[in-house]
Amino acid sequence: MLFQQNRTTLRYIAIFGVLTSFFLSCNRIQEVVAPDAGQISNDASTVKIGFIYSPPDPGTTRNGAELAVALANEAGGINGLLIELLIRDDKRDALRSVQHAEALIAAGVSAIVGPDYSTVAVEVGAVVQRYGIPMVTTYPTNPEVPRNGNFSFMGAYIDPYQARIMADFAIQELQAMTAAVLTETGSPYSEGLSTAFIEDFTVQNGTIAVHSFYKTGTTDFTEQLLAIAAVEPAVDAVFLPGLGSEFPLVVKQAKSDDINISAAFLGGDGWDRPDLVEIGGMALEGSFFANHFSPDGQLTVDARQFVNAYTEKYGIAPDGPAALGYDAATIVIEAMRRTTDLTPPAIRDQIEATQDYSGATMLSHFDENRHAIKSLVINTIKDGKIQFHQFIEP
Repeated sequence: MLFQQNRTTLRYIAIFGVLTSFFLSCNRIQEVVAPDAGQISNDASTVKIGFIYSPPDPGTTRNGAELAVALANEAGGINGLLIELLIRDDKRDALRSVQHAEALIAAGVSAIVGPDYSTVAVEVGAVVQRYGIPMVTTYPTNPEVPRNGNFSFMGAYIDPYQARIMADFAIQELQAMTAAVLTETGSPYSEGLSTAFIEDFTVQNGTIAVHSFYKTGTTDFTEQLLAIAAVEPAVDAVFLPGLGSEFPLVVKQAKSDDINISAAFLGGDGWDRPDLVEIGGMALEGSFFANHFSPDGQLTVDARQFVNAYTEKYGIAPDGPAALGYDAATIVIEAMRRTTDLTPPAIRDQIEATQDYSGATMLSHFDENRHAIKSLVINTIKDGKIQFHQFIEP
């Protein structure tokens, strides 16, 4: 895959530069809690990028974006202008996120990175379209995110893609011919992944023996799991695309002596939780899930440099959301460097023109819907830890 030449300079200067310049660059990162544009610097000698995120889950998108800005500033910023990252916490609330976006735009940001969730990103997408400000999201995977127009781009792969990859994995690697699906009702994420998995699995002559549902907040899954356990012959795999804390409990109960489902459990990127093993325990052993990134996987030179810089700055290896925050910010920064006038429409055009990007993850290009065509990893739980299993190129 071809990598853009200007990225090489950025990475090597960033990784081997002196630490003092690294921390000085962080001074251009400021957080504004209230939606008050007057609190934001009006320094015309800087390039302003807005950043909207939802702590504490995933939260680490902020770390990744901050790192991208710090490294870019070490390397000279945008054509000699330092970057200010203006950070807003939307508390996963769409109205608050919209207010933040409007305030940031009024304050003169040239682009927005984020938000972290699909339902919020759709609403902010309407704002950026109205004002003509480009936005690259971080964690959202619902394909409807860019529906408001050509200024919205997705930094993560879309849900149907990861669901199809897991269906392919079930049939091709696990030799699964029968599967059960357990969906969280009312969750567009869980419902969307379930639909795509079922379609792809059945197209490949697989059989969905049971499709059960549970509500958010459920703690007892006996009825659903007994229906799966009753299938004869036993199902080979169970697809469980959850986002909250319920799905690890599902697996824990499924593997209990009372129910004893032996099939492998499969999930999507919602399984990338720091408390996954803490909740599910050893019952998760042998499970697999799609994710955006693994710090100990099949890494490119650029991804290894990201891991090293992130670990040095934060004292811990990066997770999937951190990689998405880093890449979304870096894609915006590199698009800005390729423009001649740094106007939002010119930045938008350069984001759309991004090809063969290599950072924490790999992105081939944005398709006609501004969906990211990019890499994916499959992780497994082994020896009580989340471990890399397979890398899927874009």
